[in-house]
This record gives sequence, structure tokens and C-alpha cells, in this order.
Amino acid sequence: MLTTACQKAKHTQEFDLDEPFRDGDLVLRCGWGAESRLVTHFSRAMYSHIGILLFDSLKNTWMVVHAVPGEAPQGEPENLKYEPATEFFSPLRAQCGAWMRIDCSDEQAARATRYCLAKQQEKTVFDHDYLLQDSTQLYCCELVWLAFLREGMDISGGNRHAVPSFCSTEYEGIFPSDIENGDKTLFVNPLKFKCYEKN
Repeated sequence: MLTTACQKAKHTQEFDLDEPFRDGDLVLRCGWGAESRLVTHFSRAMYSHIGILLFDSLKNTWMVVHAVPGEAPQGEPENLKYEPATEFFSPLRAQCGAWMRIDCSDEQAARATRYCLAKQQEKTVFDHDYLLQDSTQLYCCELVWLAFLREGMDISGGNRHAVPSFCSTEYEGIFPSDIENGDKTLFVNPLKFKCYEKN
């Protein structure tokens, strides 16, 4: 549970998502679990998870496509998720968050988004082996990296982090900070919280 002054004052809070997003913007968060702590420890960075944004005109809201372990109902496969940005940034899942933009055209960003959505609709599952050489299963950074690689851009800038063998037999992987620090990143804007009175 969060223990902010906002909550102590009998208020609730959520991330302020009133931002000029575009399809293909990337969203970052740091969760509360052991896996998030492991990623931030090895990368020495603030964020542990990444997804891609698109606006769903039928739902009239911003949605996120992302690959995440541990959030599927028990007994069900850990398919890529397609969920509202409000769920992605739920304070129960995110202790901090940000959004970032890749230096590319709107059309390239939109195509990258469509690639991720297609992978979600194909029911691609989470890659627990964290293998960049195998795209039949995907982890969060691998998903967005491949989406833009198809547009001729390595958004990681070639950056890699060494990872222990119990995580990946490739001994390296792409972390959110590798994409943050890539030469295709225009900006990374931290998200703020909004407070509301509890009912």
C-alpha cells in the first residue's frame, strides 16, 4: 500500500494521464514486486517495465500493449496484455511512472503500435527466458524494441545489460533504461499523481 500524505489525509490518488500522447509513445513504470526490484537493481535505474500506447476510439481511452509476468489469472497463459493506461498505471502496480517519445514520424510510431497490437492479438506469451534471438515469445523491452526495429530504428541504441544466467542464457538483455538512454529518445517525462477525496 502507498503511504503518501495524500492517502493519510483520507484521499486517494492516481496518475495524471492528461498528457499530449500519440500512438506509439512508450510508457514506463516501476512496480512493487521482486522482479521490479531485480530490474532496477541491475540497471541502476528508476523504471522496470515498459509498454506502448495507442488510443482506442471505441473505448475512448488510451490503452497500453505490454508483456508482463505474474498478472494472468491462475492457470491461464501469460499472453501480452491490452489494457487501459489507468490500469497499467494503477497505484497498486506502479509506484512511479513516465512516458517517452521516440524520434520518428507519426506514421512510423503508429505502425510500431500496430505491430505490438498484432502480437497481442496472436496471443504471444511472455518470454521468461529473455531471449532476443527468439521472437516467438516476448518480454516487455523486446516487444517495443522489435516494433521499432521493423521501422529501421534500434531504439536501444545498441545498449545492453549483463544479466545472470538464471535470467537468460544469452547473458544480456535490453532493460527500460537502455531504451531511455538510446539515441532515438526525444524525451522522458515523469508522471505526477492527482489526489481525490475518498467517497
